Amino acid sequence: MRLIKFTIVLAGFMFMTNAASLVVAGDACSLLAQSQVSGALGTSVSAGTPISGPASCQWMGQGKWATLTITQPLGGKSAIDRFNAGRARTLPGITVEPVSGAGDEAYFVFFSNTSHAGLGLVVRKGSSAFEIRVYGFDIDKAKPVAKKLAADAAGKM
Repeated sequence: MRLIKFTIVLAGFMFMTNAASLVVAGDACSLLAQSQVSGALGTSVSAGTPISGPASCQWMGQGKWATLTITQPLGGKSAIDRFNAGRARTLPGITVEPVSGAGDEAYFVFFSNTSHAGLGLVVRKGSSAFEIRVYGFDIDKAKPVAKKLAADAAGKM
C-alpha cells in the first residue's frame, strides 16, 4: 500500500513540476504582455496573436513588430540541441553573436553587412529555448529591444 501511495505522490509531484513548462511550451503569447511589447518597441501594438500555432506569437505595430517562437523538439533533437546547433552553425552572410543578460545563454542572429533587417535573439532558459525577432529597427537599435523582450519572456519560464 505504501508503494502505491509513494508512486501516486511521485507522479503528482512530477506532473506539478512539469505543468508550468507544459503551459509555457504551448502558449508563446502568454510570455509577453501587449504593454511590454509596446513599451519595448516604442509604439502601440496589437494583442499577441499566434502565427502558425500556439508556440509562436506576433505583435504588430506601426512599422515595427515582434515575434516570439518557443523552440520545439524536432527530428529527435531537443530544444537545447537545436539551440546549441544554431549557435555553432556558420552560414555565409549570417552573423551569430553571443550576448549576456538574457536567459541562461543567448545569441543574436542577423544578416551580415546590413543595417536594417530583422534581428533574432535566441535564448536558452533551463531546458527550454525560444527566439525573439524584432523588425523595423537598425540592427544596433534592435539589439536592446530584443534583449528587453527576451528578459521579460525568460522571467516567465
